[in-house]
Amino acid sequence: MAELRTTPLTDWHSARGARMVPFAGFSMPVQYGSALEEVGIVRNEAALFDLCHMGRLVLTGPERIAAADHVLSQNVANKIPEGAIRYALICTPEGTVIDDVLVYKEPDKLHIVINAGGRDADPAWFLEHTANFDCTVEDVSDAQTMIALQGPKAKEILPAVCDVDLSALKYYRFMPAKVLGSIETLVSRTGYTGEDGFELFFGPDEAVRVWEALVAAGGKPCGLGARDVCRTEAGMPLYGHEMNREITGLEAGLDFGIDLSKDFIGAAALRAQRDAGVPRRLVGLAVEGRRVPREGCRILTGDEDVGFVTSGTFSPTLDRPIAMALVRSEFVADGAPLEADVRGKRVKVKVEGMPFYSRKRKKKPVKGSEGNVDA
Repeated sequence: MAELRTTPLTDWHSARGARMVPFAGFSMPVQYGSALEEVGIVRNEAALFDLCHMGRLVLTGPERIAAADHVLSQNVANKIPEGAIRYALICTPEGTVIDDVLVYKEPDKLHIVINAGGRDADPAWFLEHTANFDCTVEDVSDAQTMIALQGPKAKEILPAVCDVDLSALKYYRFMPAKVLGSIETLVSRTGYTGEDGFELFFGPDEAVRVWEALVAAGGKPCGLGARDVCRTEAGMPLYGHEMNREITGLEAGLDFGIDLSKDFIGAAALRAQRDAGVPRRLVGLAVEGRRVPREGCRILTGDEDVGFVTSGTFSPTLDRPIAMALVRSEFVADGAPLEADVRGKRVKVKVEGMPFYSRKRKKKPVKGSEGNVDA
């Protein structure tokens, strides 16, 4: 077995009793105490997450935007203003998903945040498929620390250590700032929990110093277990669960990150799927009782298999089990009665809109087989 990678904060986590587990080839803290209590910290206070395991690319050069538009499903040239962040997919020629990413647009460069599981494959894919463009793809994953501060108190805590102008930093925007008076940092108003919050990017040598300053200001270290529960409550997809190389972005309901009016790798296949009718859809499930349908559980109507659970957990915020599932399109109407096979026992479930939890957004209605991507 290959030795697990570490982050600049691994020793800090271990020294303070975090439960460390293998995750995407890294040794990462899954929890410090109770994962359910840590979800409460995210929802009511401010949680700190070590995200150094995630990957980061920087694209520069005169054809960087054209190169990104060739690889990514989002319209980088026309739909990402400078200083803004947008969601995008890296697709196979068949339209299935290699990874989902966030694209940050500066006047002279693009920052692309990739998943931990894609740290090896994604840079290689970018290099291969942008070789004919006048641009440079640099993997800066090991040259940056990435920390998230998430929760309703995050906007009170961050100014204690950072000079960022929060009045100018809107949701899904980013700007340069200094932490602790001198540490050059990129600060974004983004997150993966359904709460207001921020993600900080800066040099790895300052990781412990910045982390401890945020702790002293009121941030509470939490593990990736709580982050996963929170993203499920917020109806946010996770690569390897809601999407992968066998699931398309249209099936996963990621239309907002796909612009089929432009050409990119996988666009032709996605247009064909849209025109033929998307055969499966990602839905939320309301679960009867307390049993949790976990990933891989079959979804049935009678004796007929109609889908499978992609993510499932017990939601401490809602005090009930929740799940996301990929279901055949004819069974995705709101309130459709189905069953989940949970360890051999049938559990009644109903299709419901997502997010399950939102601090301010309304649930989105479940769509049928029609698409709504840009034509």
